[in-house]
Amino acid sequence: MSVNSLEDADIVIVNTCAVRQKPEERGIRYAKEAKRRGKKVIIMGCVAQKRKEKLLDVADAVVGTREFHRIVDILKEWKFGVLYTDFGSLTSYFLWRRKNVSFSEFVTIQIGCDNFCSYCIVPYTRGREVSRPVDDIISELTYLESRGVKEVTLLGQNVNSFFYDGIDFADFLKVIDKKVEIPRIYFTTSHPRDISLKVIRTVKNSKHIMPWFHLPLQAGSTKVLMDMGRGYTKEEYIEIAGKIREIIPEATITTDIMVGFPTETEADFEETLDVVKKVKFDHAYMFIYSPRYPSKSAIVYKNNIPEEVKGRRLRCLIEEVNIYIKERRELMLGKEYEILIEGPSKKSRDYSKGKTQGNLTCIVPGIFEPGTFLRVKIKEIIGLTPVGEPLQVISYPISF
Repeated sequence: MSVNSLEDADIVIVNTCAVRQKPEERGIRYAKEAKRRGKKVIIMGCVAQKRKEKLLDVADAVVGTREFHRIVDILKEWKFGVLYTDFGSLTSYFLWRRKNVSFSEFVTIQIGCDNFCSYCIVPYTRGREVSRPVDDIISELTYLESRGVKEVTLLGQNVNSFFYDGIDFADFLKVIDKKVEIPRIYFTTSHPRDISLKVIRTVKNSKHIMPWFHLPLQAGSTKVLMDMGRGYTKEEYIEIAGKIREIIPEATITTDIMVGFPTETEADFEETLDVVKKVKFDHAYMFIYSPRYPSKSAIVYKNNIPEEVKGRRLRCLIEEVNIYIKERRELMLGKEYEILIEGPSKKSRDYSKGKTQGNLTCIVPGIFEPGTFLRVKIKEIIGLTPVGEPLQVISYPISF
């Protein structure tokens, strides 16, 4: 039985991320605190895969990224002092028939990564890239459809390189759109090097695949992109984003941007700002580079950019990105959108929040049940958030 507080728990499972330093440290701190309070602690995920037996002094069990099924045995047999960090067989990784579902769910279609970007440790913590069988994914999606799920996000480290038994990612999306009647289907993450016109056109012509592209830029300088091992140039990225907006004018483009990569000069940073100006992202996750061992950049490059320089660049980047987010939001004024209600707004009890088909957050006056589709008209923009006037609750002709 799950509980809502650390005090009430007998066993604490800490799911960790090692992509950046702060989340890694936060997960370990939480495990130490639980251990200090006398709890049995299981550490799972990327930090478990990375640190392995070194974590057995702060955890009673360590479970890596492809051994999650072992947690069932640990809990059933009360078996602790164990280490499971082999990459091994993938069969048990995809245990998907979950008992409890929400209106919005995630479905993994691919695990691991073959890109070995110089700053990234994902290939070391999650293994090489493997795509799931198409029929298995369809089975999971139709199961979720039968349980009334309204929205699914397909997950992969690089979904564009999905390939199974002769079926590439675009063809896979066509199969899903034909066989699955879940109203909204998203996918992430797309590597700019691998996204194709075929994928963009498939989204354009789909009924259920939503027009949201998360396209990590990371840096705007071609020189830095080459040092990162990203495999595309500044100009190629701008061209890809332009093609998305040309083919699907209503599409949203979001991104990840890093500042302070060891080889980034002030001129390189200005190149990043230039991409922001040209593409005009709908949202961006922005952060400062941190060395992650055993990635190439952590070993080869000296991390000698002063912290105050990194901080200034990040603040400048955020300010620039927000200018164009605001510009993009103002284009929504007076237009109607279908939103999927997620729950109450955090900032006002009298408002609900939901997402547009382009995966943008919108708030509306009134309290609506999570999972409700609502047609709204955008009346104003507060900060960067569109505020909609409720027009009509929408029903889909689907038998759940």
